[in-house]
Amino acid sequence: MSLFKIFLSVTLGVFFSAFLFLKKEAIACEVIHFTSFKEIAPQVYVDSSLTAEEQLSLINSINLAFSRVNQVYGEVASKPRWIVTNDLNYKAFGLNPTGMQSSGFVRECIFLGPKGINVDVSAHELVHAEVKHRTTLFTEYTKLPAWFIEGTAIKVDYRAPFLIENIDVSPDEIAQVKSIFYMHDFSNTSVKAYQATRVAIEALDPKTLYTGLERLNKGEQFDQVFGSKLTKQVAHP
Repeated sequence: MSLFKIFLSVTLGVFFSAFLFLKKEAIACEVIHFTSFKEIAPQVYVDSSLTAEEQLSLINSINLAFSRVNQVYGEVASKPRWIVTNDLNYKAFGLNPTGMQSSGFVRECIFLGPKGINVDVSAHELVHAEVKHRTTLFTEYTKLPAWFIEGTAIKVDYRAPFLIENIDVSPDEIAQVKSIFYMHDFSNTSVKAYQATRVAIEALDPKTLYTGLERLNKGEQFDQVFGSKLTKQVAHP
């Protein structure tokens, strides 16, 4: 084998391995039905760690999450695939202990871990899936700041630390979180960061979210669509 063929083979191998690693959640989303996970409702997959009672509770939580998002923002158009485990070995398929949303190759996907099998986390991740579903890749990566993406999701997350009446954040903390544009720079372990996004999003009329995303897709800019009041520093109500 020539040196060029060896180099090409190694390069392709490295590229393919990197692709599998970076897109492992997307791959898991698409091939889950070939694994030991079983479909207990349309697009809801669980493993053997969930009892029959827990499976019924999960389905109820997902239905309530859809109802909550419908009520706050309007009717959900996305039909995400849900992959859920109650196993402490939640890192399989890229899971984290609570929940995460990831785009598959042809669908949105929501992963729930042991701490996320409830209506609040389900609603939170469902908003992420809906925003992804309603935006182009260009809009998602160039027009939507991380604080806005997280703020719209945390608005339907009614866990006690994220209720507006329980939040105490300073203008500086809000300004700091509003300086974060890319999702990889957002701390998903900081309660304060999530709380700041909840306050920052308060000025948004939730019924304008979907039409606003469509306007972004058509070429308008974030400030034009959602108003300068969302981009200014906001004090706690």
